[in-house]
Amino acid sequence: QTGIATDFSATIKGVVETNLFLALLGIMVCALILGMGVPSVVCYLLMATLMGSLLGELGVLPLVAHLFIFYFGMMSMVTPPVALAGYASASIAQAPMMKTSLAAFRFSLVGFTLPFMFVYRPALCLLAPVGGELTAAAVLHALLAATIGILALATGLAGYFRRTLGLLERGGMFVSAGLLLAPISKVGDLEVGLALDIGGAILFLTVVAVNVVVGEKNSPTIEAA
Repeated sequence: QTGIATDFSATIKGVVETNLFLALLGIMVCALILGMGVPSVVCYLLMATLMGSLLGELGVLPLVAHLFIFYFGMMSMVTPPVALAGYASASIAQAPMMKTSLAAFRFSLVGFTLPFMFVYRPALCLLAPVGGELTAAAVLHALLAATIGILALATGLAGYFRRTLGLLERGGMFVSAGLLLAPISKVGDLEVGLALDIGGAILFLTVVAVNVVVGEKNSPTIEAA
């Protein structure tokens, strides 16, 4: 009756105009903040009512839009300063609550990229893009890019892969993750999405290969008696 849904959606749309990425960031922040104070299902229902139509207007598939909103409503459980899951974990582990919440947030940072990949790579949800068709090659491409990108980001954040990574190796992992996870498919009229994915995968494999070679050189040898 108040028209708040229309007004709120119109306000956000006026700010982001036609920039899908900015709209997704705004919805992510709103869902995280709202999810800190209400149950995840209530957060999803409110955000879907307020922002679902906006995502539809920006070309996001309905199922992906609702999954995006619900996902971040759930992620509020591990987002400080509230992080209700952190309270439960800290109580079980007899650990400081804030340190536990911050650790949970750090470990779950990789998960924050996944909903964006659902939007920009709908093949991950076995859905055809708007105006396109779903193929086995598209699904395989999306799965490989998401898997390698998330693994690269997790490795860079942890700073460890079979051994402690150096600063250059961690930087390589972050660059690889950025290339694979970046929501960029075109620069002007030039298709660059596949090139970015290939570059990110090659960089990831290069860092892994260097890591393996250096690890083998530094590993102690055991001589037979």
